[in-house]
Amino acid sequence: MLRPFVTIPLHWWEQDRDQEIGDMAQVVGLDIGTSAVRAAELEFGSGAPVLVAFGQVGLPPGAIVDGEVQDASAVSDAIARLWQNGKFQSKSVVVGIAGLRAITREVDLPWVPDEDVDSAVRFQSEEVIPFPPDKTILSAQVLSDNTASDGTKTRRVLVAAAHRDLVEGVVNAAEKAGLIVEGVDLVSSALVRALGDPSVAAERPEAIVSIGAGLTVVVVHQHGRPQFVRTIGTGGNAATAAVASALDLPLVDAEGIKRRLGEASAQVTSAESAVQPAIAELVGEIRNSVQYFATLPGRAPIARVLLTGGGARLRGLVKELRAQVRIPVEHVSPLDRLDLSRIDLDPEQAASIEPVLATPIGLALPEPNPSVKKFNLVPPEIVQRAFERQVARRAFVAAGVAVLLLVAASAGRFLQVHSAQNGVSNLHTAVAALNAQIPRYDKVVAINNELRVAKSQVTTLGGTAVDWSAVVSQLGGRIPAGLSVITFTGAGLTTGGAAASTTSAASPTSAGTTPAPGAIGSLTVGLSGNFPSSAHFDPVAQWIDNLTASPMFSPPGVSAVANTPAGADTSVTFTSALWLLPTSNLIKNAGF
Repeated sequence: MLRPFVTIPLHWWEQDRDQEIGDMAQVVGLDIGTSAVRAAELEFGSGAPVLVAFGQVGLPPGAIVDGEVQDASAVSDAIARLWQNGKFQSKSVVVGIAGLRAITREVDLPWVPDEDVDSAVRFQSEEVIPFPPDKTILSAQVLSDNTASDGTKTRRVLVAAAHRDLVEGVVNAAEKAGLIVEGVDLVSSALVRALGDPSVAAERPEAIVSIGAGLTVVVVHQHGRPQFVRTIGTGGNAATAAVASALDLPLVDAEGIKRRLGEASAQVTSAESAVQPAIAELVGEIRNSVQYFATLPGRAPIARVLLTGGGARLRGLVKELRAQVRIPVEHVSPLDRLDLSRIDLDPEQAASIEPVLATPIGLALPEPNPSVKKFNLVPPEIVQRAFERQVARRAFVAAGVAVLLLVAASAGRFLQVHSAQNGVSNLHTAVAALNAQIPRYDKVVAINNELRVAKSQVTTLGGTAVDWSAVVSQLGGRIPAGLSVITFTGAGLTTGGAAASTTSAASPTSAGTTPAPGAIGSLTVGLSGNFPSSAHFDPVAQWIDNLTASPMFSPPGVSAVANTPAGADTSVTFTSALWLLPTSNLIKNAGF
């Protein structure tokens, strides 16, 4: 049986959880990173949030790969040791997730009330989310409400989506360590809360780059609202591996050498030369992310880049990044807006921990705008267990009150007996009211099943037909600035995988004669453009990155690349071939 998207009505759960957070003094953020697990506990009152506890425990290599748990026992053991050593007062945590299977997308919806946003997102999610429906967990935030000239109202919604395996891995590891997972949030959103300053009414967006051991997260935000998120599958470990390879050292020793870059010794000098390719590759990926955001329609130029994470301290990285992006680049501390009076930290100690605490601090922080709902990608079974705990807790408290009243009644006084009877009656009423909420799940499941049946009937009619209008629109929006299309041929595929006779083109040669899995068509595009010879910009690489990021296209092949000097400029001409994926059909694009 397929599990539905986790956008079921959780209003009772969110309201009660928010009330509990408001009542309790502490909130703990837990970051499960590639090289370590880290946690920060904040206390909220009338002033600035107070940092009351923090800590980290290292993980063995391979325990976390691309943000996903590979060795659950090692991770849960590390979390248990973190709680033993860190003196955390609460076992309820908000866990962060990041990786190639945790994404955000902006979706425009017809205007619906707040309580119906999750259902509307679930209905349209298959058009923009690349994961199987039964393996996807969703959460949504309303970004803005818009009214067209004809009076039509729409809502722009930011959708967070994660693969169920990614979420369940971190949740199970935390629960195995004895913790209670109250929330699951994106690391990108946590970084914005920890490092973006909501008191500054910035006219231009800023980019936050967190360089970890195995992953680098780039998030562009404005006024505290994420506009673009990209996860890069490399980080500080690439430099460590380069040192280990160049000097023939174990990774542990290479890490120590990497931290000493800049010292005047032959070994350190050799290591510094070895890490330069890794730095160049990482900086290139960050630069491409910044440049890609600049090509998106309606986006203002990025004002500055804020760096955090242990890998951001790598010698030479900031200098190279400033030269590449040509906008201000600076380190930023998540401790600047916290009250540190409860912990004993000198400036040197603060400087050593601040690069790794941005994510756990951001996970513990609430959204600065109370009207914005915090992302929560908690799996449904965790929600169910929380509901059951809440019922049991309330029933236990009510039963305790009833027992006290009954004990008092033993004195024989009529008024005490009457009070005890009232207490028992109130207990039954409270339990009945809580149990009455359970059928909401049945109603949601029934509605979800009806939607699946209706969609499957439509999908069978138009699921394999290419929506050429949407394909051309998508392609036009992803052509790098300066390039223009000089030839364009496309073909649909029959159910057997052969090209239909919609055009004269055969299957794309550079992309292979065997269609990509599930492909419904093919494209062959010729492009040309002129670029300054001194520009640090590769239009062919940008073309590949732009189309790879689109859910409609397979990664494109490129052939017949010609670079012809033309005075101060260079003329670039090439041919690219790619397959059209199922997301380009008529049903997916509402063209049926």
